Amino acid sequence: MRSLLQAGDPPPVEILNPDGRSDCILICEHAGAVVPAALGRMGLDDDDFGRHYAVDIGARGVTEHLSRLLDAPAIVATYSRLVVDINRTIDHETTFPVTGEGKPIPGNVGLSDADKAQRINEIYKPFDRAVQDVMNSVLDHGGRPMLLAVHSYTPVFFGTPRPWECAVLWREDWPMSRAMLGHLQALGLNVGDNEPYDSRKQCFGTLDRHAGGHGDGADGAFLWPHALVEIRNNLIQNDKDQQSWAEILANVVHKIMADESNRGLPPDTPLG
Repeated sequence: MRSLLQAGDPPPVEILNPDGRSDCILICEHAGAVVPAALGRMGLDDDDFGRHYAVDIGARGVTEHLSRLLDAPAIVATYSRLVVDINRTIDHETTFPVTGEGKPIPGNVGLSDADKAQRINEIYKPFDRAVQDVMNSVLDHGGRPMLLAVHSYTPVFFGTPRPWECAVLWREDWPMSRAMLGHLQALGLNVGDNEPYDSRKQCFGTLDRHAGGHGDGADGAFLWPHALVEIRNNLIQNDKDQQSWAEILANVVHKIMADESNRGLPPDTPLG
């Protein structure tokens, strides 16, 4: 089978500030809205690729500013989540979504196993390898990786308003997640605690694969500090607002990293 990505298609992943000195590693899985030329427009209109079901609006801009402010490396996805959703397990029902907020995605209907494997091998796995490579680089320099994924969400979803200005999602009761919630709330922000998505019930994707119990510990129980932050996308529509939110998050991350207790293992973590 011919490769999905051809000459002229961009690489599936971009690493911003690869030599950044921070132990904090930024991840932005839904940053891009690109589609491989071989897939055309997947049966959609150009306007669809500016909607949340195709891209996390504003998330890349926040990540770029945050990478600069923290001097942190950032792993950024190029292709639209409609091609393959990196923030899912390979076998999740929405890894190749057939609808986006109720709108059919013709290009994902009736995909063969070979079609899916091609997107996994050429887009999904290279992103995963890039995350692991950056983590290994931090370790090689004597650091301890802290993973922070940056996302955005819609103000209204199927008619239901979302009042939170930002949110912190977590799977386990990590000190880093608790600290991030606390610092953001202390600023007077309306912060969602596992809202509008609950990571204890839904797929946590990249952070599960790279921080959640599959780290470098010999017993398989070692976990890296991690959190996923979401920002309501009407608050990060332009570069000025993206920079303002990056400044907020950078100040919070600096406070978290200055306190060693935020970088330890969660309560009751088995150690062997």
